[in-house]
Amino acid sequence: MSRSRGVSTFVATLLLVSISLSLSFVVYEGVSRFAPPQQNVYTNQVIQVGGPEGLVEVLVNSSSAGSPLAFQAGGASSQTGVLYFNGTAYGTTDKLCKTGATTFFAIHTGSGVLSTGGNGRAWIDGQWTSSLAVQPGWHEVMFAGASSCTVTEPDGQVVVYPSGTVSTVPLIGTLPSSRFELYVPTGGSAGPFLMVFDGSYDRIA
Repeated sequence: MSRSRGVSTFVATLLLVSISLSLSFVVYEGVSRFAPPQQNVYTNQVIQVGGPEGLVEVLVNSSSAGSPLAFQAGGASSQTGVLYFNGTAYGTTDKLCKTGATTFFAIHTGSGVLSTGGNGRAWIDGQWTSSLAVQPGWHEVMFAGASSCTVTEPDGQVVVYPSGTVSTVPLIGTLPSSRFELYVPTGGSAGPFLMVFDGSYDRIA
């Protein structure tokens, strides 16, 4: 009799466990079915740098590593060419510099001295300078008010646009990455900015 009662208790316990697991499965399935798909989480910061071009430093931090496909400023997209700001509006051009405007883009190099030439002011990775010692990766370059310009890589090669060493997405660092840094001329009135990733986008400001 005691053995039969013990078996009954064991069977009842198994049934309770089975029912609990089934209910848990149903609840989990319900939550996962209606929950939104997981998306990257971004923490952005825009820092005023100032100067004649009213530069801002843009810091983008993502929860997962990726590679931006395009950067949009004031409706102009780097997918159509090199971005520029003429003091009132953004646009794109098929050259690395433009009279009466500030162009901004990225150059991929190895380690060494990245140098520029031309009849306007040059900016490399956060400072107004015509040359800068750099590490391997992408480096942002700007030309302000230049009608002619050149960029020379550390190995002595003169940059040609379009080419694989020039990116119209103006950023500093390596790819893929979860952190991006770039500088944008604004004339004092920043935005709106948009960073476009593969399958997603991130509104910065």
